[in-house]
Amino acid sequence: MPKWLAFLAAFIIKCWSLTYRVTIKDRYKLLEMKRDWPFVGTIWHNRLLFISPLIPREVLKRCAVLISASRDGEYISTFIKFFGMKVVRGSSSRGGVKAFLDLRSSLRDGFTTVLTLDGPRGPKYEPHLGAVVLAQQTRCPLVPISVNAKRRWNLKSWDRMQIPYPFSKVEIVIGKPIYVKSFQDPEKVLTTLKREMMKLTDDI
Repeated sequence: MPKWLAFLAAFIIKCWSLTYRVTIKDRYKLLEMKRDWPFVGTIWHNRLLFISPLIPREVLKRCAVLISASRDGEYISTFIKFFGMKVVRGSSSRGGVKAFLDLRSSLRDGFTTVLTLDGPRGPKYEPHLGAVVLAQQTRCPLVPISVNAKRRWNLKSWDRMQIPYPFSKVEIVIGKPIYVKSFQDPEKVLTTLKREMMKLTDDI
């Protein structure tokens, strides 16, 4: 598939998203980029597609997103770049160490990082440790994020990727920052993070 199709898909999704009635719940004002910035943002894989066109562009320009180093990831990274975000390539099975170091460097340069907590292969809503370790090493807070739409399609992928209907109500929820101490057990922090993520996740 040529890369220009990824740009076309991004353009179509951007136009599609303009029909939404969007509410952003940012109780801690993290998107104002004044406090607790940068942070390690976490989102479920099935909500990644439509968060990019709904966040203000000036915020996206200060975000770095981890995308798989696979061939499919190449198209996704092209899609993500359309919205102005920095892309870091890699996964646990391919280029993981370099990707982790690049994300750590991005945080130190002031870029908030966004990771799919259960990606790239799942299982659905089963989190991986990478985000916790990254937050622990950089002393940046973990911030759970969700995109919720009651009226939507669920694709037949492993994560049941969600696509909100046109003209539907879409809610973006930015959760409470979770600060990770160097001496804390990452597994226990991950349990807390999953619990907070599920509080924000509307799957009804």
